[in-house]
Amino acid sequence: MSILQGIVCANITPFDDEKNVDYESVRKMARYLKDSGIHAVYPLGTNGEGLALTIEERKRVAEIMIEEIAGKIYVAVQCGTQTLEDTIELVIHAKKAGADAAGVVSPFFFRQSDKALEEYYSMVLEAAGDFPIYIYNIPANTNNDVSAEIVKRLAAEYDNLAGVKFSYPDIMRICEYVNTREEGLDTLIGCDKLIYPAYKSGAVGTVTGPAAVFPDIFIKLWELAAAGNDSEALELQYQIQKNSDRLAPYQEIPMIKQYLQSIGVIKSDICRIPFYAISDKEKSEVLAIIKEIKRN
Repeated sequence: MSILQGIVCANITPFDDEKNVDYESVRKMARYLKDSGIHAVYPLGTNGEGLALTIEERKRVAEIMIEEIAGKIYVAVQCGTQTLEDTIELVIHAKKAGADAAGVVSPFFFRQSDKALEEYYSMVLEAAGDFPIYIYNIPANTNNDVSAEIVKRLAAEYDNLAGVKFSYPDIMRICEYVNTREEGLDTLIGCDKLIYPAYKSGAVGTVTGPAAVFPDIFIKLWELAAAGNDSEALELQYQIQKNSDRLAPYQEIPMIKQYLQSIGVIKSDICRIPFYAISDKEKSEVLAIIKEIKRN
């Protein structure tokens, strides 16, 4: 059930100056991402400010992404919410709308036991039927950590569990997830600084927001790694690490939006609260850094 592989863009959600979802820009962004050469998109996750959108807004964004690029590159819609009922509603909607899969972030804020997390995903997987589901584990943000043991038990019971997206810099955990391959599961890393090590450890892809800004760099790294050009791949991984460090002082989501606005893909770089507006000075600095990285 390998759906998400290679470079998967965790794309942003464009807003207009009044902080309403800019659906026209969503459509244009979808086409831009399709033409960039990346292998799949992952809308409405962390970079997509999914948790700052209403259920109806999330449905419409998903529909537009699917309308524009499904059948050309894969679309896996992040459907996790704070309530089981809303999560299942979004999963069923993504399935009916024609998505290739859904990602489901773990319950967040309230710390849960392994049993509670397993039961939560069991109910989501049961409701999804034959629709592929990826567990989205981002423990630093959710206050909950979905262990490899939980994943393995779920995989033994549900054929529609496709894999795990793990957004945390822990290569040992990546290896634990990779060891669930005998159950047919795929592992994807969500940390740009670990793409090459994760690939060498058996991960099948990476989910990354900056791929919307630097698609060529990420695609080249993946192609070099897949071709066995280890020295060149490692050198490019080091370059991505340096790039990440240079851009680290700036909020990632506004930074991505600022770049996409600068090249005419979206109309506005606005984010919803609690993100603060980027100052003109920060905008100039960000664009100068991106321009230099692209030039090199």
